[in-house]
Amino acid sequence: MKAKVYYITMSGIERAGGVAKAIPGLLKSAGFQSKFQQRDLVAVKLHFGEKGNKPPIAPGWIRPVSDMIKSQGASPFLTDTCVLYRSQRDNAVKYLQLIQNFGFTPGKTGAPVIIADGLAGNDETEVDISGQLFNKVAIASVAAQASGLMVLSHVTGHLAAGMGAAIKNLGMGFASRKGKLRQHANMKPHISEALCTGCGVCLRWCPVDAISMHGNVAKIDSLKCIGCGECVTVCRYYAVKHDWQTAGPDLQKRMAEHALGVVIPKKGKTGFLNFLTSITKDCDCIGRNQTPIMPDIGILASDNPVAIDAASLDLIHQNAGTGLNNIAYPIDPWVQIRHGEAIGLGTCRYDLIEV
Repeated sequence: MKAKVYYITMSGIERAGGVAKAIPGLLKSAGFQSKFQQRDLVAVKLHFGEKGNKPPIAPGWIRPVSDMIKSQGASPFLTDTCVLYRSQRDNAVKYLQLIQNFGFTPGKTGAPVIIADGLAGNDETEVDISGQLFNKVAIASVAAQASGLMVLSHVTGHLAAGMGAAIKNLGMGFASRKGKLRQHANMKPHISEALCTGCGVCLRWCPVDAISMHGNVAKIDSLKCIGCGECVTVCRYYAVKHDWQTAGPDLQKRMAEHALGVVIPKKGKTGFLNFLTSITKDCDCIGRNQTPIMPDIGILASDNPVAIDAASLDLIHQNAGTGLNNIAYPIDPWVQIRHGEAIGLGTCRYDLIEV
């Protein structure tokens, strides 16, 4: 059976008077106004952005989602988890300060913020799943406790998963520290001696001190390395190398299985919005403003995370004339979609309905 994916184009958004004014009609078309009940505590999952860049989803765009949830007698809250690498998002105190500085206040968004995995990223719940790689996954406790879920995802390329969208926002974004480590377990970058300048930036950003200097060349201790990919991101000399073909598919599958652990207890109470706006090569964890790799496309809505990601990739290909793997990183992002379908996370077959 095909999933329904609702779609408003950029021209439609412009006719509506902007993103915030266009979203209520999209939510209504997707049927989200009847998903929640009185006293439900509904998590609105976001990536709030990193210090040095702009929030990918503006605070004002969230208000219509909060108002829709409240109209059903439910209570929304905004949420995300701490990250593995060194960042203002590596503990809840610093992350909440960043979120407030970005303007995500209840006055603007209609909802408070709760960090889902606690003070240091280890407040977690193990959820039983029927996966191909895992029979249980570690997710943030708040994600497990929430009555319902709205996932707002900014679609981007990704240096290890090929694409960051709804599946990644669920699987990586709601994993506890343990869950994130399990997903990155097989990713081991190495450093090219010929390209390394000895600048030391990768040393400062490695969260587990797995990199050291040997003369004027950095070296990665593979036994200490957790595979987070931070060194790949921060190196400006392309000296950190990664075997995308072996690590990427495994990460995507592990990510999809953690996503399954998030949605299993919330059948019928999940909704997804994918923002195909300001699409960039790298994900929003990068601490700088990035130049989009293609023009804005629009916004999608569905209750199926696999279908909405499949539709996002198809629309990118349709508008760019080529796949995301050719304009971002050479990784096949369909791996996470096919695996998501195989384990029961959703279907990649869909009908696209323009609003």
